[in-house]
Amino acid sequence: MSMRSYGVSHESGALKRVLVHHPGRELELANSNPSEHNFDRPVDVERFIAEHKGLMDALAEAGVEVLDVGGLVADDPRASLEAENCPNLVFTRDSSVVTDAGAVLMRMGLPSRRRETPVIEATHRALGVPVGLKLGEPETFEGGGFALLDGRVAVAGLCSRTTQGALDAVRGFLFENSAADTFIELRVPPDDIHIDGDFAELPGKTALVHTETLEYAPSAFHTRSESWEGSFVGWLKEEGWDLLEITDGERYDMAANFLTVDRDLAIHYTGNSRVIREARERGIEVVQIPGEEMRKGNGGVHCMTCPILRV
Repeated sequence: MSMRSYGVSHESGALKRVLVHHPGRELELANSNPSEHNFDRPVDVERFIAEHKGLMDALAEAGVEVLDVGGLVADDPRASLEAENCPNLVFTRDSSVVTDAGAVLMRMGLPSRRRETPVIEATHRALGVPVGLKLGEPETFEGGGFALLDGRVAVAGLCSRTTQGALDAVRGFLFENSAADTFIELRVPPDDIHIDGDFAELPGKTALVHTETLEYAPSAFHTRSESWEGSFVGWLKEEGWDLLEITDGERYDMAANFLTVDRDLAIHYTGNSRVIREARERGIEVVQIPGEEMRKGNGGVHCMTCPILRV
């Protein structure tokens, strides 16, 4: 294993360490007001917890070190108490992203989720992951709207939960620290929440794409020296990506919400048989886990995992 304890340069690198939050009774807060917390409907708390344990077990069985927020902040009374008031903390992808230059701490677009950031800041402190950038008011951005791609490319979605100022700040941080050479802003429909429902990088330079959403408006491309507008899907094709397109129904069923674990392995919910078959035809083995209860929180396997180290 690498001597480094953190660092992510792209989404399809071999996953070595991942941050999750194994949920507890805080899910009852979501049940008290599902719409406020972006849950479709109330969940069976015990079943949700059991399904999440299945995700943790699948990661461990794949050789990934699974790091749990609750355990990491157990000696921090303030962070531990705050975690009990964060029913969306299970979606650890959103509150921070880790790069080779350290963590970016998000200021969440959903107001009820802004309590999560101090908990995640304490978690990174416990892990020894430096915070390279912390977004502040009035900017908002969430990690499900961000991805690092093979080739030193960063992709971010501009939507209802994202401000332009936040994207400018993240782009500046990545360029200044040589963590990316190209930054692409995907201008998705305003009601779209996160790009990980529309796009995912799989091993072998394969991309899952919902073309209609990604082509809603021209994307903005930036390097350190120039900027231009164009088609993100067209750019993927020009760069030699193998595109696996998903339908409206598959998108609704979280078909793009994969988590790449290794160069030929990914984890996904059960279902989406056509997409799973096509991934396997490309030499990617897919471990599928039950997630009927977790789906009610409007999140998938990708949403519930924050990679800390990929190699």
